[in-house]
Amino acid sequence: MKTKLLLPNRFKRIGWFIFIPCLVMTVVSLIADMTESFGLFNFFNGKHLFFQWTSKVVMEGKSDDLFASQDFMGEILLTLTAMSFFLVAFTKERQEDEWIEKVRLESLLWGFYGHLLFFLLAVWAGYSLNFYVFLSWNMLVAPLVFLFRFHWLVYVKPYFEERRATA
Repeated sequence: MKTKLLLPNRFKRIGWFIFIPCLVMTVVSLIADMTESFGLFNFFNGKHLFFQWTSKVVMEGKSDDLFASQDFMGEILLTLTAMSFFLVAFTKERQEDEWIEKVRLESLLWGFYGHLLFFLLAVWAGYSLNFYVFLSWNMLVAPLVFLFRFHWLVYVKPYFEERRATA
C-alpha cells in the first residue's frame, strides 16, 4: 500500500533542523512567560533578543501613545514550530511499509488522545490560565506525543529488543 500524501524523505532533515531549535525556544519562552523571568527569552511578551527585527510600529489612533509597537516573534516561532512538525511527521521513511503506516496511524491517534486529555485537564483545572499560553502549550501536545511514540516504536524499541536478544 503506497501513501501518496506523504512528503519525500529529504524533507525530514529540514524539518528536524527547524523543529528542535523552535521547540526549545517555544518551551523556554512559554516557561519565561509563566514565571515572568528570563526577559530576553520571553518571545511572547516583552523585549527579547529579536525584538528589533520582529516588531513593527503601528498607529493606535486615540491612544495616549500615538505609536505602539507590535511584536510578531511569538507568531513566527509558533508558525515555524508547526511547519517543521509537519515536515518531520509527514515525510516518508527510507523504507516505507505496512508496519510503518500502522505505527504512524496509531501514533497520530495517541497524539490526538494526549491533546484531548490535556485540553480537558486545562479546561477544568486552569480557570485563570492565560489563554494564549494554554493555546501554545496545547498546540505542542499532539505533535510531541506523536513524534515521541512514532520514533520510539520505529527506532528506539527495536534497538533495545535487539540488544536484549543478543545478551
